Amino acid sequence: INQYLGVGKGKNTVEQYVEYVKNDLMGIARDDLVYNIARHVDGTVHLFEKWGLPIWKTDDGDYVNEGRWQIMINGESYKVIVAEAAKNTLGMDNIYERVFIIEPLLDGDRIAGAVGFSVRENKFYVFKAKAVLACMGGAVGVFKPRSSGEGLGRSWYPPFSTGSSAYFTIRAGAEMTCQEVRFIPVRFKDAYGPVGAWFLLFKSRAISAIGGEYMVERRDELQNWAPYGLVKPIPANLRNYLGMLDVSEGKGPLLMMTNEAIAKLADAYKDDPKAFKKKMKELEAEAWEDFLDMTISQGLLWAATNTEPEEKPSEIAAAEPYFIGSHSGASGAWVSGPEDIAPAEYFWGYANMTTVKGLFAAGDASGASSHKFSSGSHAEGRIAAKAAIKFVVENNTQPNVDMAKVEELKAATYKPLELYEANKNFTTDPEVNPAYIKPKMFMFRLQKLMDEYVGGVSANFSTNKPSSLDKAMELLGFMKEDAEKLGAADLHELRRCWENIHRMWQA
Repeated sequence: INQYLGVGKGKNTVEQYVEYVKNDLMGIARDDLVYNIARHVDGTVHLFEKWGLPIWKTDDGDYVNEGRWQIMINGESYKVIVAEAAKNTLGMDNIYERVFIIEPLLDGDRIAGAVGFSVRENKFYVFKAKAVLACMGGAVGVFKPRSSGEGLGRSWYPPFSTGSSAYFTIRAGAEMTCQEVRFIPVRFKDAYGPVGAWFLLFKSRAISAIGGEYMVERRDELQNWAPYGLVKPIPANLRNYLGMLDVSEGKGPLLMMTNEAIAKLADAYKDDPKAFKKKMKELEAEAWEDFLDMTISQGLLWAATNTEPEEKPSEIAAAEPYFIGSHSGASGAWVSGPEDIAPAEYFWGYANMTTVKGLFAAGDASGASSHKFSSGSHAEGRIAAKAAIKFVVENNTQPNVDMAKVEELKAATYKPLELYEANKNFTTDPEVNPAYIKPKMFMFRLQKLMDEYVGGVSANFSTNKPSSLDKAMELLGFMKEDAEKLGAADLHELRRCWENIHRMWQA
């Protein structure tokens, strides 16, 4: 868990966390939003533990810290435990699953609900609501991933996060913020395994292919980014930037010195062969457990490539860019702060309400409040939900839903199925047809233009306004036209069509 302050034990203060976030995002953060989440997040983590989440403990009963703000958990059961709590609270009769939300419904300047379709049954859903909380994840697959071929779809962030939060809030008319803040995490190469435990818990170094430690050799570069380049800890984007400079100069790949880190931790037991052997086994188990708890595919990759972390280092690399508001990104809707601490211009009645009446946002959907991660996103969801209930109590009228608009949205939703069915026999191979484009090909087209013109992996994460971005906007204009010709053979492909429309709007 990446956000836990330990305020009750006097380990940290909320003010210190706000300062950390602002430094790490180089000033791009709303103090009021970060503060509000930070003062409530510990209570959320305590709820997780109460519900059954295994959290590592010291002999004294304190949580085991990975870093200053991070605590260690057995994460393989994390999502199941939190989801079970939601099910128990709401009751299964009040939960709709496998429904893909397409569009918001509006009554003037107020949210009125949403429409969507079942990805398993031939059902179209119309949800009427007095208030709506958007928390539909960030955006993955907008940029071309490093993974290709049989690994296509492998990403650091969940591939089912397809820009739906941004699409929903934008289409509702909400003001957005920090869309230029793309998150590019450095992770273990190809399987995107987390590096945090290795840097913070195992105290590992990262080096270039020729043995240089870029954080040391390029320290002078940080002066150019003062004052943020001079703070401790060094902002994540600057740490990543220093490594990417090495790669740009042909010194890649970058290597995580797992073997060195494990050896150093076991070194204290070197005079006792039995204790040394036992410690090495413990460290080896923790190294594998770090991946098996969170990124099983990284463990599979180690096994497939005969990689023993205690014997040799592993490659790390910058991933493709993502749009998220919860991790070290900041993109999302511009939301109201809490009444007691937000400046007057940042408060309009209800915490976490967007600029659309009755529409609230949390997690990846809300912007300018980075470093909330899973625990902070859950805390923010609690904050937003309580504010939404207050809104309903104080605005207890049912918004009007224009059923003609609903029918229009329903027709647009199923149009790809009709287009495919009407034209599939025109060609011998239904995958290639002049009357429609399949969602997978549409996705490849989007990813290619974003990768090459908007600072993806192949462009070494760089772009410019006079040429690249203008060209991307031109091509996105063509894509918006082509989106009208998306074709789907079944409900699964229909979902893929709409996922890519959402991605396109995020782009």
